[in-house]
Amino acid sequence: MARKQQAEQWAEHRRQREEEDRRHRVMVITEFDAGDPEATLHALAGEILRYRQALWLLAEAIGWAKAGAPFALIAPGPLWRPRRTPEMLDDEPPAA
Repeated sequence: MARKQQAEQWAEHRRQREEEDRRHRVMVITEFDAGDPEATLHALAGEILRYRQALWLLAEAIGWAKAGAPFALIAPGPLWRPRRTPEMLDDEPPAA
């Protein structure tokens, strides 16, 4: 009887976790929703690429730390601006 109760608890826990994951996915999609499905996909793809780059840099730093090599992570300063990409050139010009 205890096994059946434990299995039911695990099933309920799994169901709750899956529902929470689904809500999180909907929140992320809503965050990047641009009204146009193609623009939304491009925004999500851009964020995925940034995430991949961050993970790659983290893996590099871990490799350097394991090897005992000196390294530093430097945050951008107050004058940092994002790079201008071709997509940004299609937008309105920056205010002078």
